[in-house]
Amino acid sequence: MKRRSLIHLFPVLFGLRGLARANTATWTRAEPLPRRVQEIYTAVHQQKLYVAGGIGARLGVPYFTNKVAAYDPGKDVWEDVPDLPEDLHHVALVSDGGNLYGMGGFNGGYSHVWRMRDAVYRLQDDRWIQVAVLPTRQAEGVVSHHNDLIHIVTGQQPEGEANSARSDHIEGHLHWAWDGNTWRDLAPIPTARNSATGGWIDNLLVVAGGRTAQGNLSVTEIYDAKTDAWHTAAPMPLPQAGTASVVVDQSLVVFGGEIFSPEAKVFPNVWRYNLAADHWEALPDMPTPRHGLGAGMIGGRIYVVGGATSPGGSGTSDLNEVLTLSAGG
Repeated sequence: MKRRSLIHLFPVLFGLRGLARANTATWTRAEPLPRRVQEIYTAVHQQKLYVAGGIGARLGVPYFTNKVAAYDPGKDVWEDVPDLPEDLHHVALVSDGGNLYGMGGFNGGYSHVWRMRDAVYRLQDDRWIQVAVLPTRQAEGVVSHHNDLIHIVTGQQPEGEANSARSDHIEGHLHWAWDGNTWRDLAPIPTARNSATGGWIDNLLVVAGGRTAQGNLSVTEIYDAKTDAWHTAAPMPLPQAGTASVVVDQSLVVFGGEIFSPEAKVFPNVWRYNLAADHWEALPDMPTPRHGLGAGMIGGRIYVVGGATSPGGSGTSDLNEVLTLSAGG
């Protein structure tokens, strides 16, 4: 076969590979959340999936909540655990294995919906206690744990003294690491954005998608903890923000999201980024398109919870949809 013909076959071969892998993935449903909620950042902690705060809805009317629930996949049940000290949405949950933390987010009444916070809370026995403050108020970043450090990358921070409206905030290039006592700066992410998602694959932190005031982004950037440096990787197939993700083997699986321009809609898409191949491929769409959702993997099953079925604040959901990938998927 001629070299040119072989080159032309590469896209077809990659497409067939993606189709074969996608056919090994199946969706089911599990016990729904105890309440409808969106704008959540979930965490798996001691083999349970935690959901804290968020924007709830009663009879279609939104409200902010301090409620926290934990899902036990072995029993397929949710249980309420101690409430957060304040109503928070976009609060980031992260586990270091022994402790569960809630960081940053927004709190406020309807005259200051986007009042940003800087508290770091830890779940301790029957309550949450404040154990630290962030270097600055922060929300909608990528928060993760790796090698005894909690990392916060990009997101939004107050641009000046004002802190009550969406327009008071700006995306930052920040990259902080916290050892439980001290915050330190690491190499800043090249592309500032909010509502991105990401996770660690070995010593590499993959950050994908997100948005700025100008619109959604498809950019993927990878941080190398060994060299304290970033590099650009293959972009997402679509510019998506308000997503959730989990790490599966040597890949990052990204769920859902929303876009406002040129057409407001919610994405059903599920994408898998293969680190070794620097390649994105499609997995079967979510049964219910959502943004502002959470995801966590326990026992080989990925639980995709909450979120909203419409752009913005409507369509708040209590769904718990489960993606199972077979050994070949």
